[in-house]
Amino acid sequence: MKHEAGFSTPTIPLPTAADFARAKQGYEAGDGVDHIVVRQWLRTWGEPGHVPFEEWLAAQNG
Repeated sequence: MKHEAGFSTPTIPLPTAADFARAKQGYEAGDGVDHIVVRQWLRTWGEPGHVPFEEWLAAQNG
């Protein structure tokens, strides 16, 4: 697809410390985790050092 002038690629926000804190609480309670946090973990798939979600989440700041 050709890029058209006047249209920019949307920026995807990164999770904040508050997002990670909510994710940890939600995960521990079994309520689920916000997409913004899961999306960040999915970006690690196929990368060296990829770890299961629970381990990755515990290592995040928040």
